[in-house]
Amino acid sequence: MEALVQRFPGARLGVNAVTALVIWGLLTWVNQVIEPLMSYYLATAAMYATAMFGMTILLGLSGQVSLGNGALMAVGGYIFALTSMNWQTVPILGTPWNAVWSMVFAGFGGVVFGAAIGGIAARLRGPYLAGLTLGIAVGVPAIANRFPELLGGENGLMLQVPYPAGGYVSGDTSVEAVDDGGEVPLGEEPVYEELPDDFGDFDEEFTDEFGDELDSDPGDLSDEDLLTEDDLLSEDDFLSDDDFLTDEDFTTEDGFEAGIDEEIPEEDLLSEDDFLSDDDFLTDEDFTTEDGFEADIDSDAGADLDAGLDGGSEASEGADITDPAADLDLAGVDAGLDAGFAIEQWQASMAIAVACVVGFIALNLVRGRQGRVWQAVRDDPIAAAVSGISPAGSKISAFVVSSLFAALAGAVFAQILTYVGPGAFTLGLSLSLLVGIVLGGRNSFIGAIIGAVILVWLPEFVLDVSADRGWQDQITNNAPNFIYGLLVVLVVLAAPGGIVGGIQSLAGRLRGQAKSSSSP
Repeated sequence: MEALVQRFPGARLGVNAVTALVIWGLLTWVNQVIEPLMSYYLATAAMYATAMFGMTILLGLSGQVSLGNGALMAVGGYIFALTSMNWQTVPILGTPWNAVWSMVFAGFGGVVFGAAIGGIAARLRGPYLAGLTLGIAVGVPAIANRFPELLGGENGLMLQVPYPAGGYVSGDTSVEAVDDGGEVPLGEEPVYEELPDDFGDFDEEFTDEFGDELDSDPGDLSDEDLLTEDDLLSEDDFLSDDDFLTDEDFTTEDGFEAGIDEEIPEEDLLSEDDFLSDDDFLTDEDFTTEDGFEADIDSDAGADLDAGLDGGSEASEGADITDPAADLDLAGVDAGLDAGFAIEQWQASMAIAVACVVGFIALNLVRGRQGRVWQAVRDDPIAAAVSGISPAGSKISAFVVSSLFAALAGAVFAQILTYVGPGAFTLGLSLSLLVGIVLGGRNSFIGAIIGAVILVWLPEFVLDVSADRGWQDQITNNAPNFIYGLLVVLVVLAAPGGIVGGIQSLAGRLRGQAKSSSSP
């Protein structure tokens, strides 16, 4: 492979493109055949992988610890929501707005924010850098509470996904447009059409249908035309309790003798023998024998029945009469199933596409000159500076790329949740990304994918176990965090390179042992 790349400089780009396309095609096919719930898990894993590709570059290749990538995801999520909700056309271009443009603006916002953070972080190392990014992780989501009119405050902003072409808002926001399927901007009141000033006034043409009395101004009525107290109903006009019949008017202690002239004889009353028993109902044996309908249906009736079945509609011609669904026209149902695309599948398709594009960009950066620059600065900043590499520029570029990927992941996350708010981008999200990259392997994109799968699978596994064991909710809710911490400790002690690093180390030992055993 290396010889091919050296001979054809563009071969690496082609190999990376083919790799991304194959993965995209495979995951897209999987998304079509799995259940909607599994599509949701797939979308969430793809979103985590997108964010952790940036963590691989920042932590693995550049050597900078960040606890603030969750805040960078919040930047992308809010930009996606605000642009989608408020813009119907692309600025300057004037073309209809869609999700792709929102993703582009979210990524651009992540680049700007990452450049600002990277400019400060380039001068910091170790715990000082971790403290800076920790402050960003806590502070950025809290900004939403300072600007509730714009960012929705603690409640955040609700999204409609997938939204119509041209953005969330149709051109006409009147009541008629809403009734016809038009969209009202989220977070805004619908615009109602103003009623004419004379609405509600009784004109002459209307009141003439009911009489001349309504044509006059109520202020012109005389005292004789108005109702007086004598015209209203009083308590004497209503029935009192004494006017209603009671049980005593019908019944005495001896039964109905008071209201009925004579008693009903006991033999005239119904007994159990007058009701049907189980033996009185027809069973299958009364209709069918082993030979068919011959027992209770004569030959002529059977012939008529066969003729009726054979002479049915063209849709049922040739169908098996033993199959109740054979005569149903399922063409419309099949078309509806094909057209009905589950929202989870839509979200997974979008998340997979973004993850593959980000992975393609990351592969080209890491396997190219920029990847070697990041590694050189990570290993020895002084030697890199002597070689003409700017350590500060290298660190800033790593922050910019990581922020770009995190912002795109945040935009995907907003579409998965159909919501953006402080509660979605907490410090726990940043710590989860760090835990995932440490568990999977910080020096490999495969490790980022493994870490993303762990972040999605482990909580669901704990829920299943807790349901089987009957754990309390407090234990169930805290068990994933405890297991995360335990796994991080075990990985750091046993395999500092994560799962992928441990596998590579084990494979290296096995190859070394094989070579030593084969040598004379």
